[in-house]
Amino acid sequence: MSLRLIGQIFAIFACVLMVAIGYFKRKRTILWAQNIQFILFAISYTCLGGIAAVVSNLVSLLRNLICLKWNLNTPLKIFFIVFQGIFTFITTSNTWVDWLPFAAATLITISISSKDDLIIKLGCIGSILCYGTYDFNLRNWVTFVFDCFSMVTSIIGVLRILHEKRSTTPI
Repeated sequence: MSLRLIGQIFAIFACVLMVAIGYFKRKRTILWAQNIQFILFAISYTCLGGIAAVVSNLVSLLRNLICLKWNLNTPLKIFFIVFQGIFTFITTSNTWVDWLPFAAATLITISISSKDDLIIKLGCIGSILCYGTYDFNLRNWVTFVFDCFSMVTSIIGVLRILHEKRSTTPI
């Protein structure tokens, strides 16, 4: 079996999970599902040669594990953003495409400690836009299609959150 095919198989599993995450509303559930997704994508992008995405996924996995255990405060957010920026700079060709996974992770890092599920979901949408552009430029079509599906499910997730807020708001 070729390395590219192995990478695509892991990508499909990660992508199915990515789409499912769009339906989740609660932070803890989203974080655990993302952790599995990050591992699957790190393996996939390693096989496909997407080093910037490997760096982003591994740093994001570490960030999520810390966020599940402790509050992700501002100094930790800054640490993870700088840490990933340094690794992105060192390990990539530093094209604008190489910085898209960094931008995606930064959006998630900024929004993830919010107590508002809507803010977290909007951070996820920004991240999906960055990765969609990255996958399109890498011609990683399978993942790009799932980026599009994930965008749709995330928008549905936003609408569900808004509907829930409207129905619980006293008149």
